[in-house]
Amino acid sequence: MKYPQDTIDKLNAITDKRPATVIQHILKYGFITTEELKNKYGYEHAPRAARDVRERGVNLVTYGVKGSDGRNIVAYKFGDPVFVEDKLSKVGGRTALSQALKKSLVDKYGSVCFIYLQPMEKRLLQVDHRIPYEIGGEQDENNIDCFMLLSPSANRAKSWTCEHCPNWVRKDPAMCEKCIWAHPEE
Repeated sequence: MKYPQDTIDKLNAITDKRPATVIQHILKYGFITTEELKNKYGYEHAPRAARDVRERGVNLVTYGVKGSDGRNIVAYKFGDPVFVEDKLSKVGGRTALSQALKKSLVDKYGSVCFIYLQPMEKRLLQVDHRIPYEIGGEQDENNIDCFMLLSPSANRAKSWTCEHCPNWVRKDPAMCEKCIWAHPEE
């Protein structure tokens, strides 16, 4: 597919490794599959790679195809228009969560995964939005109760579950507030 030069320039301006990999593959081949993301690029969590692209304002369409073994898998291609600007999707991507926020969470709750309730080394814990960024948008880092500490495994499990929830399309933060993944302590 041919894209206007300004669109190509805007896509090429996205240089973070994971989203750039997806974008460049789609520019070259027209689409990318979850199988290619895993086997060619080593990305075990394809929806996260796709989300990284979407967070930069790129309209990525998801559709089904057959994998090399005949199973149904997912493929991604650019939508029309290629770029969409809305409150949850920005060309610059979302703001990185600070180390100060992580320190505040550790100081308040200890160095423990909120999901598995297991102590972990602080360096291994990841700060996550209780309500997914894609649904609730940016949260105020001064309100640390909007965030939690997760082990990498718990973070992947929460992401997968949220991305497959009907609310991923509805985008109702109130529904997320009632979810066990947002408030496992309850």
